Amino acid sequence: AADLGGDCCADLEERIAELEATTARKGNRKVSLTIAGQVNHAVLFWDDGSENNVYVVGNKNDQSNFSFTGEAQISKDLKAGYAITIRLKDTLSDEVDQDQDDGDSGFVIWESYWFLESERFGKLSLGQVSRVSDTAPENDLSETAVAGYAGVQDMGGAFFIRRKNGDLSGAALGDVYSHLNGDTANVVRYDTPAIAGFVFSASYGEDDMWDVGAKYEGSFNGIKLAASIAYTQDTDSNGLDGSGGFPSKIIVGSAAILHEPSGLNALISAGQRDADEAGYKDAKFIYAKLGWIAKLTSLGPTAFYGEYGRFTDFLSNEDASPDGFNLGAIDDTVTGSTAQVWGLGVVQHIEAAEMQIYIGYRHHDFDFDLVDGGGDRVATPGLENFQSVVVGSKISF
Repeated sequence: AADLGGDCCADLEERIAELEATTARKGNRKVSLTIAGQVNHAVLFWDDGSENNVYVVGNKNDQSNFSFTGEAQISKDLKAGYAITIRLKDTLSDEVDQDQDDGDSGFVIWESYWFLESERFGKLSLGQVSRVSDTAPENDLSETAVAGYAGVQDMGGAFFIRRKNGDLSGAALGDVYSHLNGDTANVVRYDTPAIAGFVFSASYGEDDMWDVGAKYEGSFNGIKLAASIAYTQDTDSNGLDGSGGFPSKIIVGSAAILHEPSGLNALISAGQRDADEAGYKDAKFIYAKLGWIAKLTSLGPTAFYGEYGRFTDFLSNEDASPDGFNLGAIDDTVTGSTAQVWGLGVVQHIEAAEMQIYIGYRHHDFDFDLVDGGGDRVATPGLENFQSVVVGSKISF
């Protein structure tokens, strides 16, 4: 018979105590707790036609973050849950510019909400949660969004456009690019159960903004599809972060397709914003990407892509003070803008480490509509192109 006396279990007890001391704890045994997140940093090479430099940045395309999620089963068909997502502001790629290589630091609450979900009746969410228009323009099956996606302004958006005479204008890349994504807000949101691959949704909140839309996901015969469309009316002049805005109506959507046997894929994203504010033109964009997901190494998929986008009239404020953007003569006013971008890159997935290593190149060019003090149209002065290369890595946990 085994002798259970003495110190036979001392080592085991010591190990259990060590695990208890180093394990994340949760408040109760009824609601689950999952901690997840990612770290995403990159080196950004940039050239505005007159000056060039290299910065280390946080990649806003897929921002460093950590999240707490959980749920509990109330009945066979009903569960309750929560989600809290904190994003890191770590010298983000859309905050640095020619004169500032250090962006803000700190934390931003991206999501904080509870939900009730039923297989028969759908899902109700309340708090700071994604609006229906959030991610509507971002369907992407290329496995390359970390390097480049429809949100062109997230990579270099604070850099100012350079004039041919060497002066910096007052217009930044983020002024002329927007993919009209809805982001998160303090809203109540409802999503139907999936119906033949379709989910229909509505959200309302702030003062006032509401969205309706639909999303589809499905696959057949080796073809994978993802598509979304959303319509928004927004009269909240304050915005979630107090940054302001103007009343508008927005329709936006995207569709992506992947041929899984070959890895060939494509997407198109487009949207239009009708401004309910004097002095602003209706703005629109179209963005497309072609890609190939190859199996070149045992590390994981290697994904290649090429992209093109055209963004029109996102800078079109006729009420701006003359020469406010330093794009023309002293009494000229901006009444419209056109920005075009093309790029290419590759992302190597390392599955054993939940890691992505990426490189992406972009070329931007710009044109503006100007009128002089008498209201007559004048030619846009010479503007430099803007080029960037981003090289970095994301690791998830």
